[in-house]
Amino acid sequence: MVSHVRRLQTSDRIFFVTVNLRRTRVPLAKGEFGLVTDALAASRRKLGFLLCGYVVMPDHWHALIWTTFPLTISRAVQDIKWTAASSLNRARGTRGAVWQHQFWDRFVRHQKEFAGRLDYLHLNPVRKGLVSRPQDWRWSSYNSFALDKLTVAQCPIEMDHVHLPESYRG
Repeated sequence: MVSHVRRLQTSDRIFFVTVNLRRTRVPLAKGEFGLVTDALAASRRKLGFLLCGYVVMPDHWHALIWTTFPLTISRAVQDIKWTAASSLNRARGTRGAVWQHQFWDRFVRHQKEFAGRLDYLHLNPVRKGLVSRPQDWRWSSYNSFALDKLTVAQCPIEMDHVHLPESYRG
C-alpha cells in the first residue's frame, strides 16, 4: 500500500505519535505489552532518537519522540512498528501487518503542549478504564517521572529526561 500522506521532512523536533493496531487484529494481551516496549527501546538504541514519554494500550500506542537530523519521524516509527510486529507475530504464530499503515504525528510546538501531550498519554489508561490511577499502568512512562528511585527502577524503559530548548519556551 502506498501512502498518500505528505509528512514534513523535519528533524530536530519532538513529535507526538499515535500508532493503531489493525482493526482485524486481536487487541494486545497482558503478556504482549512488553513486546511493544521492547521494540520502542530497541529502535531507540538502534536509531538514536530520544524517547520522552510513551503509553502502550490494548489497541494503540502513543509516544513523544525527539528525532535529530538526518533521522525523520517516519523512519523512527517505521522501525518501531516493524520490530514490534515481528515480535508479536512470532509470539502469536501469525504473519502480516499488525499496525495500521498510517500513523498520526504532530510536532510539539512549545513547553505547554509538551506537558499536555505527556499528561494525555499518561492518563489514557485511566480514561479507558484500565486502571484508576496512572501510576498503576505499568506500560507507560508515568512512573519514570517519580521521585522515588525504586519506582523508576521498575519501569520497562528508562526515559530520556530532556531540557526543552529556547524555541519551545513561550
